[in-house]
Parts: sequence; C-alpha cells; structure tokens
Amino acid sequence: MSNRTRSLAAVAATATLCAAIAGSAAQAAPVSSAATTAPSAAGADFVGAQGTYEPINATRFLDTRSGNGAPKGLVGAGGEVSVLIAGRGGVPSGLSAVVLNLTAVTPSTTTYLTAYPSGTTRPSTSNLNVVASTNRANLVTLPVGSDGRVRIYNSAGTTHILADVVGYYQGLATPSTAGRQSQYLNIGPVRYYDSRQGDGAFAPGESVAIDLGSGDPVEDAKLAAVAVNVTVTGATGSGYISTESASTSILNYTKGQSLANMAVVKANPIAGGGLGFNVVNRGPGTVHVIVDLVGIYDSSGDEFLRFRPVAPQRIMDTRSGVGTAKTPLGAGEARLQTAPATVANVDTFTVVANTTAVRPTASTYLTLYPNGFERPESSNLNVSKGAVGANSTFIDLDENLQYRVHNAVGSTPTIVDAFGAFDYAFPEFLAGSAAKADARQSAAHHLEQKRAAITAAVEDARTSR
Repeated sequence: MSNRTRSLAAVAATATLCAAIAGSAAQAAPVSSAATTAPSAAGADFVGAQGTYEPINATRFLDTRSGNGAPKGLVGAGGEVSVLIAGRGGVPSGLSAVVLNLTAVTPSTTTYLTAYPSGTTRPSTSNLNVVASTNRANLVTLPVGSDGRVRIYNSAGTTHILADVVGYYQGLATPSTAGRQSQYLNIGPVRYYDSRQGDGAFAPGESVAIDLGSGDPVEDAKLAAVAVNVTVTGATGSGYISTESASTSILNYTKGQSLANMAVVKANPIAGGGLGFNVVNRGPGTVHVIVDLVGIYDSSGDEFLRFRPVAPQRIMDTRSGVGTAKTPLGAGEARLQTAPATVANVDTFTVVANTTAVRPTASTYLTLYPNGFERPESSNLNVSKGAVGANSTFIDLDENLQYRVHNAVGSTPTIVDAFGAFDYAFPEFLAGSAAKADARQSAAHHLEQKRAAITAAVEDARTSR
C-alpha cells in the first residue's frame, strides 16, 4: 500500500476561551414529528462530565449479514432492529448519545433508514437514503434509550444494515472514570487535503496519513478526535473509504459519483511518529479524495462545547413548509434559517443534524454555514440530478441562532433533521440574565479567533506543499 502524508501542527495546540469566561465558568421521509420522549430539554445545565466525548476505534456493533448485534438476515419493509450500545466494545453504561456510521447494503429497492432511541416513538426523520442494489453510509449521532439501546428502521424492500460505533457522549450516569472527557471546538469547515491539487487520484489500496500532531507530546495528548467531511469524486469503479481497518467504512461510492460523508475519527499514532488518522481507498479503481476539517475534540480540561441530545425532529422541510418557505431551494439561493427553541438556546453554538436533498433538477451541492459569515468553499452534501442524498451536518449558528442553506445549481427540496446541539457550559448564576448574553458574545468572539488561527495554519500547510 502506498502512503502520502500531510501535517497540521496548529490543530492539536488548542487554546482556552476568553479568560474572563474561563475564569467564571464552573465548568427523505414524510413530514415529521419529534419522538415522544425528549432525552433533554433545550437550556439544560451540564453536570460533571455530562456532554463530553469519548472516541473509540471504529467497532462494528451491528451486521445483519453475520448476526452481529441482531438476528442474522435481511431487514424487511417496515422492519426494525434493536442494537445494544451500552456495555459493549468499550462503551460504558449511562451514556447520553452514541456516534456511529450507519450503512445500508444492497437494498432490494430504494429506501431510507431511521435511527432513534429505544423506548421512544419512531420519529418521521431519516438518517440514510439509499438506492436499490447499492451500498451507502452516513454518520449518525443519536440519543440512546434508557435500556442502552437504539433502534434502526427500514422503510421499504429488504436490506442488510451495518453500524460501526466510533464514540459516545457521556451522560449523568456514565461512570466518572470513563473516557477522556473531551469537548468540541468548531473550526470549519476548512479544506485541508485535496488529491486533485497535485497528488492525483488514489490508486486501489492507497492511503493518505492526515497528521494533526504538533510535535509536542504534551499538546498532542489533548487531541482526542477530529470531525471531518470526506468527499470522493471521479471514481473509476465502486468502492469504499476507510480510516483504519478494512472491515469498517466511512463512505461508500459508485463509479463516477461525487459524494461527501461526515466522519468523527479518533486521533491515533500514525506512520512517521505523527498523530492523526489514515484515509484509505478500498475500491478496485482510482478516486480523488478531499478532506475538510470541521472541528476538534480537546481533552485538556478547558471549557469548550458539550453535546446535548434532543428528540430527533425535523426543523426544515421545503416540501411541507416546516420551519421554512414551502418552495425548493433555488440555484444560488442561500436561505436564512433559525434553529428552533426545541433545539437551540443562548448556550448553543452548533446544531448536530442530518441534511437531505430530494431529487434536485440538476447535480448540485449544499453548504450550511452561520448567518453573517462568508460561505466556505467546502460543501456539506453532494447529490446527483434526480437522486436523494443525505449527510450528517454540524451547523454553526450566529448569535441569533441563525444559519444559511446554500444550493449551488438547479432547484432542490431540502430537509434538515436535528438530533442534538453543542452548547457552552456557562455557570448557573448566569442563567436567564443579560450577563449570560454578554458572555456568549465573548465566547463566540474567541471561538472565531481560534477558528481564524487554525484556518491560517491550514493555508500555510497547503501553500508549503
């Protein structure tokens, strides 16, 4: 296997937020309805390590082809599987949410999958859309039921289902010794690697080592994981992309397809003494690979952002007018959206969602970004004309909890389903006060300063190649 290496020294050396704040801180489906039981309410306070993240190396928790995690056999139309998460594969009891890569394998007809917490009513949201006789994967972040399980529903036909767990968020009942208690820092998206810019397409089995280390072991120890958006284009055959083991995948592609998929990847030692992860082409043909940095998970103990799960719910649907105008997104349109109070509050900086484009009139891509900011060059979702495509999306918000959804070409019905939010853990004495709004503005300013510093480091790395 041939290997390429890229490095970005600045990413691991995360800085604290504003000293004043740190010093005061204690710490395509039908029109939807939310699940019956909300795992937490917007505005809930964090206690202890609640909301912090622990990555694990991708581990297969479900494979209906072999009977791993559920009975062996195809899942039929309207069928569901129940998957135990807590107490398996290094995941403790008491977690609040799980992060997994969900894959549908050669369904008999076009279908979608819905993942939701056990013990709640199945919502009318979707996590993965897949065409008959193909394989498709998507990153899913979702609350876990009180019994430590999640359920996965198949809409139509028959399909095999895989689920690879990559990490979890701690809950109130998670053992205090569990995990590195890392917190999220949104930095992007910023383009870090693009094989079209010099390296050329990946051959079968070829990989790139994404080196995120600083060279300082003390600083590197703070980096627990990274959130990235991986895009493939120009594939000469069908295959998949993995980060480590050939037995797990983060993205499945077909010949000629342009496709993006979010991934949350544990930072591991890589060849040459660096720290990061590998991206490997597991297909029989060549393919271009693009990697955009979305955020990092820092375990230094500094207060950044913590995850708060919400009941899966639809917050935008241009087909029905839920949360938006009842018109498809037009070519070049950047529609202004406001995250609803059921998902976001004054503590919230980022919404964890799934974005779906439904049968666009032309092959296009969607980009979601905070209102008032320049639209980034990176896209969140690529979809072909007439197809239905979805991708996990970390949507950054402005101070008014607003964001924009931009469509590049043609027109497309668009859906956004929310599953949680990243909040700043402000101290309780600020709750409901004007001081809290001021504190949020200061936190936003310093998060943006950090984002700008990392963006500059990425540009330095790109121009020094």
